[in-house]
Amino acid sequence: MTGEQSRSHAQDRLRASVDEAADHARLGARSATYRGVRSDGFRGCAVTAVVVLGGLGLILALTVEPVVALLPGGLLVAVLISLWVDQRNSKKNQDVRLDLYEHGLTAVVKGRVHTVRYDSTAVLQRSVRHTGATGYTEHWYTLTDTDEGTVVLRGRSDGVVKKGQLAKPQEWGRAIQQGVTQEQLPQALAAIDSGETLSFGKLWVSREAVGSARDSAKWTQVEEVRVIDGYVKVRTAGKWRSLGATAVTAPVVSEMPNFFVFLALVDHLRRPWNGPAA
Repeated sequence: MTGEQSRSHAQDRLRASVDEAADHARLGARSATYRGVRSDGFRGCAVTAVVVLGGLGLILALTVEPVVALLPGGLLVAVLISLWVDQRNSKKNQDVRLDLYEHGLTAVVKGRVHTVRYDSTAVLQRSVRHTGATGYTEHWYTLTDTDEGTVVLRGRSDGVVKKGQLAKPQEWGRAIQQGVTQEQLPQALAAIDSGETLSFGKLWVSREAVGSARDSAKWTQVEEVRVIDGYVKVRTAGKWRSLGATAVTAPVVSEMPNFFVFLALVDHLRRPWNGPAA
């Protein structure tokens, strides 16, 4: 059996394991599949750069002082290292996979198939924006799976090949948010209507108010809820407040499970008094 045939059989086994896990968790019909980030145009550009820099270095070494050839030589070494890292990470990402379904998802991370149901999972999300000439955003989603463990899904907006990262994080991240909200918002609204108080990390929500252990605001007072510098803020009487006395106790989005469900719930509860969220 050739290496390509062996790889094909391994992919078939992985696909079968994913399908079996999805059927067992009753996730419904598959809607999309996302793979680990792999090399695409970078390899071709890198090979071209290697040829050009190598040729330039040779010409300079033969026509001028050899020391002048060190510059393209150094660039050549840098390109070769980048190409090696790119291909190494691409190979490791061959088995990283995310499949989205009607009622949840499966994720293959570090050789294990995780199943997640939208109606029962807790999701923590974090995004970090890197500025500069090559600015990009990193995304992390940590979800509880059906075995009560956790699985972390990662991706970068620029598509650079990094170990364990999935392609197109904006797409699958949005789909997960929508899927969880669609499944869990009706449950949350029913619980609120029955008089329960729901917790979202450091914040709680009831039929009458939103608050934390240190502060609260009635829905009749809440004009708007917004994320500012990573913190959840509410505006009352024209002023923004965090519902936390200090930076340590202030509610942070990355520490709030199912933050997008929280936002949808807030919009529903404040609407009779203030209209839809801005």
